Amino acid sequence: MDITPEAFREHFPAIAEHCGPGELEDLLAAMEMRSIHAGETVTTDGEYCDSLFLVVDGKLISQITSENEIIRLGTHVKGGCFGEVNILDPGPSTSSVIATNECTLIVLTHDAFRELDKRHPQMTGNILRMLSSTMIQRCRVADKLLFSKYAYIEELDDKDSSKHRGLVDWGRGLLQKLHGHKERQL
Repeated sequence: MDITPEAFREHFPAIAEHCGPGELEDLLAAMEMRSIHAGETVTTDGEYCDSLFLVVDGKLISQITSENEIIRLGTHVKGGCFGEVNILDPGPSTSSVIATNECTLIVLTHDAFRELDKRHPQMTGNILRMLSSTMIQRCRVADKLLFSKYAYIEELDDKDSSKHRGLVDWGRGLLQKLHGHKERQL
């Protein structure tokens, strides 16, 4: 199954708007269509991944698994994408993504993107800025959420905060790491 440039523009306007004449066709030629069955895992938290995935149709859930629980992060539906981190920096996936029904994805690997960059640096640069903006927004939201939870714990009176001492230290350490600092005692 192939996708036409017109259909791609309709499904993924934020990416298509960065493609000039001939660039969208080259981008589509660098991508691979993939059919995913219900229940199939596309990425696994912590396992190697090097691709950006665009959702043509279907629904997928994103989740992370800890020692004791599965935490659902959200869903990916038509027009959405995931894998922004891994196309920029191949390595461990940040979450597991599982199809809840039959899905069609378009996949762009890191290597294919780098090859495109040689021919169309302006287009790929614009796409990288768009993906970076998405990740920056997510970091800002995570930072605010973590800070608000950490501040709440920090404000507990001495009697209650002793119950949460490990959590306070964890919150402080996490915020320091998010802001590029090595873990240290305050």
